[in-house]
Amino acid sequence: MTRSYRPVQRQPKSRSRRGIACLGWITALIWVFVALVAVYLFVLRPSLSRMVGEQAVQRLGGDETLDGGGLLPTLVAALPAGEMRINEQEINAYLQTNADLLAPIEQATVRLVSGGLEVDLRAFGLNGTARMGVALQNGRIIALNPRLDGPLGRLISPGDLLAPVEQRLNELLEAQGRRVTDLRIEPGEMIVTVTDT
Repeated sequence: MTRSYRPVQRQPKSRSRRGIACLGWITALIWVFVALVAVYLFVLRPSLSRMVGEQAVQRLGGDETLDGGGLLPTLVAALPAGEMRINEQEINAYLQTNADLLAPIEQATVRLVSGGLEVDLRAFGLNGTARMGVALQNGRIIALNPRLDGPLGRLISPGDLLAPVEQRLNELLEAQGRRVTDLRIEPGEMIVTVTDT
């Protein structure tokens, strides 16, 4: 007995509607995730950072008046004309004494390094290390290349945080007729030259 075999034709498998729908939902979820990350990075993070910087200016009394009545205006007015040397121990002692004014920053420790400064920070229960240079540009004090590493750096944008502080400090100097003509940072020491205009 001979057997004959008929070739079996296989039907091409059609994708089930369920598989296509699942792929569509996964694609949509990925786009929603990308959109949420973009909103956080370009809207929420800068806004939160600016808000923290503005609150710091308010707590230091720099927004009340330009020529007195607050810690920041008083500090600017107390700057002596001429060259002044400030070491990191003095800065850290000052920060520790006035820690309540730095909220939401819970802790800050400054290290003066060649050409810039490093600050170990704790805020919102997160730690980070800020690094930046400081320079004079057109007679104004500016932060150079600020960055914030660590978990806190994912929450706060240092450039947006420092913008209101930088602006207020320069406004106070101008309003009080003070001008910083030289600003250098060497290991362990900041050298500032102030003149009266």
